[in-house]
Amino acid sequence: WLGAAKADGTGMVKIGGRVVNARRVAWELAYGPIGDDDRIERCAESAGCVRIDHLSIDTADAPVSATAAAVAVGRGRRPAGSMRQTSSGRWELSVTVGRYDDDHTVRRAFRTVDANSQRSAARALAMFVAELNETRLPARRQDVAVTVDAAVAQFLTEHLAGEKGREPKTVNDYRLLHAKWFAPEIGTRPVRSIDEATIDRLFGNMARAGLSRSRMNQAKALYRPFFRWAKTRRLVDRNPMADFQLPTARKPSKERTPPEINEMVLLLATATEVIPDVALILTLGAVTGMRRGELLGLRRSRLHPETGRIVVDSAIDEGRRVKTTKTRRERIFHLDTQSMTLLLEHCDTMAERATNTGTTLVTDPFIFSLNPDCSTPIPPDHLTRRVAILKEHLGIADKHPATIERENQALDLYRQPPTPRTASATGPAPKGGLSHAEIGRRLNRSERWATTAIAAAQRREQAAERGANHQFDGSILALRKFTSTELLDAGFNIAMIAQRQGHSPQVLIHHYAKARNTADQKAANHLGNAIHSNQP
Repeated sequence: WLGAAKADGTGMVKIGGRVVNARRVAWELAYGPIGDDDRIERCAESAGCVRIDHLSIDTADAPVSATAAAVAVGRGRRPAGSMRQTSSGRWELSVTVGRYDDDHTVRRAFRTVDANSQRSAARALAMFVAELNETRLPARRQDVAVTVDAAVAQFLTEHLAGEKGREPKTVNDYRLLHAKWFAPEIGTRPVRSIDEATIDRLFGNMARAGLSRSRMNQAKALYRPFFRWAKTRRLVDRNPMADFQLPTARKPSKERTPPEINEMVLLLATATEVIPDVALILTLGAVTGMRRGELLGLRRSRLHPETGRIVVDSAIDEGRRVKTTKTRRERIFHLDTQSMTLLLEHCDTMAERATNTGTTLVTDPFIFSLNPDCSTPIPPDHLTRRVAILKEHLGIADKHPATIERENQALDLYRQPPTPRTASATGPAPKGGLSHAEIGRRLNRSERWATTAIAAAQRREQAAERGANHQFDGSILALRKFTSTELLDAGFNIAMIAQRQGHSPQVLIHHYAKARNTADQKAANHLGNAIHSNQP
């Protein structure tokens, strides 16, 4: 069997929405349906074997013995098993398998199963015994008592950060995800007690809370390798996420298309006016598709004007640490003449700034730096804050709908007809119908908030008046998406685009190739012309 399999190698296949033993399916295809309590005995050589001549049927009339099942698989251990009904249709299975090496106490394994009869529970017990015979059980008792919190912490620190070399931000994101959604319910439980039903319930809680599919995929990306790691270290005897499928997300994913060319031109032109200190960084991102950390980690020696090419081999992380690129690969690609000229002029400006401040540039300086000697790069969070100012100025800031509605309310109050002033009133008359202080009081906010809210609402109106789509993506990542989409729409080779962006063609298509409105309109016109122009 080459498809999905259980921990012991038994093949599994989904038919009619149910996961079924592959041996049973093979038998029924050859001889017809069998009873629900009938079981197809496995091949003595391999649990994944589905050859009919290597299988046999064990009917419901045959007696079931856990010890006999253990001997049947040809193992030296002879576990003793017992079962206990805990509720209607629920049975607790217990199997004793030798002793632990550290304290020599009896080693027991437990499992809860759904069974509608005592015979079905006995068969589940026999399968449990056979599974334990082929499983590397923990040699020490202390491994059995390891909690989920402790195991996850060890997995993140030793395996992901240490052995796999994942970035600190990635590890920390996983740690926060576990602490919020999983630790409150299973953090103090032993790892070995986590079963498929528990995993389904926890992910179901995330779906009911309205989390997006991408957020649940992040959790899946943490716990699937975590349980594989735990199994190799004998902390668990099976992976409860081996056949796991994500629940349907109730929150619809928000599709954000890359900026159109006119929107990108507006973004970069406004950046030159509003945030000139980082405008060139955004321009370089738009013409290269480099990641934020790669833009900030660029050094003078990586520019080769004689060949018109640029080398990308390092990046800056959230902790302002110089590291390799995300894919740990160096890439070299051409840069247009005008962009290269702008970068060289910027380097000359930085050298002049160092001279004027009585400083000497360090050897191989960073191109973008706040220090006069260019010894350190611009921090990533500084660039993000500056871009946030730009988005707010353009009226395209990412805000919750409730926040936008409250800001619009503030603007409506500001535009109310002014109330008649009394003769005893002092001070200048408010520019609007109400003062900012009064607007803040009516909306349970401060005067400063009212001033900022009114300005934000006015900028959104101005964006709508000039015909700009106030929903277009103006983030740093949007520069990268713009580059990929623009090149794809222009018909360039996908392999070349992926090489410039520094990832695989599959990642390019899945994450960065988005349909823009202009491309969609061209597609509609093409299809319409193909159909209607040939009508009789």
